Amino acid sequence: MVWASACLFSLSLAAILPTLLSAQQTSLEDIFHDTAQAHPEYALGVAYALGQDAPTVMIAGPTTKGGSDKVANDAPWHIGSISKSFTSTLVMRLLERGEVTLDAPIGTYLARDEDSLHPDWRTVSLRQLLSHSAGMPANAPGHVTRETFAYAPHTGRRAVLSAMWGDPLPGKSGEFHYSNIGYVLAGFVVEEVTGESWEELIMSEIAAPLGLTSLGFGAPTQSDAARGHQSVLGFRRSVQPESPASDNPRWLGPAGTIHLNMADLVKWGQMHLRACAGYMPEYLSQTSCQAMQTRISSNYGLGWAIEDAGEKGPIVWHNGSNTMWYVVLVLNPERDLVVAVATNLHAPKRMDELARKLMLALAQGDK
Repeated sequence: MVWASACLFSLSLAAILPTLLSAQQTSLEDIFHDTAQAHPEYALGVAYALGQDAPTVMIAGPTTKGGSDKVANDAPWHIGSISKSFTSTLVMRLLERGEVTLDAPIGTYLARDEDSLHPDWRTVSLRQLLSHSAGMPANAPGHVTRETFAYAPHTGRRAVLSAMWGDPLPGKSGEFHYSNIGYVLAGFVVEEVTGESWEELIMSEIAAPLGLTSLGFGAPTQSDAARGHQSVLGFRRSVQPESPASDNPRWLGPAGTIHLNMADLVKWGQMHLRACAGYMPEYLSQTSCQAMQTRISSNYGLGWAIEDAGEKGPIVWHNGSNTMWYVVLVLNPERDLVVAVATNLHAPKRMDELARKLMLALAQGDK
């Protein structure tokens, strides 16, 4: 089994700013090619945009380790836990229509299950779930995951949650504790409120109105997409997308099963910058967007992490991985800048450093 990664690192640009500013300025293309050439056996994707410019996309490497077929510029990548920003946005759209509130106990929305919920679970709110401050367990018990792995998404969510929600919560309310299960529960609440599956809602409420045509779920199946690579006894091997081992169980969707291409990922970031600036009230109000990008627990808001980068302004970001891809999406509201980086193996240190370098180069006006 694999799991979407937790937010366990900081993208603080302030810490490395003096070193990079004192170094000779390097072009974005050089930064990209140096990173790609350091590990040519794997795929690398980079995309960025300033303002409302069309995203610039750079792709290198083969679809599988050491292969000869190259990854296409428009091929989708598995984005793991960046999916949480999609789930949070979906909740905020329902909030604006009056279908949910952020602070009502979730028992309010789970009438047919309320009696089976432990009081700890019954009284948590969507705000707590989306900010990882409800005291939820990080993941489902191993035996529950194994038993439900092949279940259909909504059926699986109900089965997993009902196997857990009769017990007390392990964490303390109000404290940050990164939880995939918390997002699964938030997605389940949305399904119970609307009568539609989370997957259907992501397509109708996000992909369609925003034109994210590459969005889908699970490991990308296109022949020109990068295959995820799994570590077995220290060796990396590609995993065929049709294999159950290529991703987490489908019921984990609200916590991290979305895929989309690099241009669409940057467009997703651009939408959030525009909404938070008040330019998309018909889709997401400025108030709702800014609430998502305001710290609630630790450095986390509602589906986004927020870091202070000094004079460069706040950095809004999320990473994602199911341990076979690794993707980072970074927004700099002050510079109206979005950067995304991706690779088809679990390589957080390398990708985090690449994201930092690109953000700083772009913030200095180097296109």
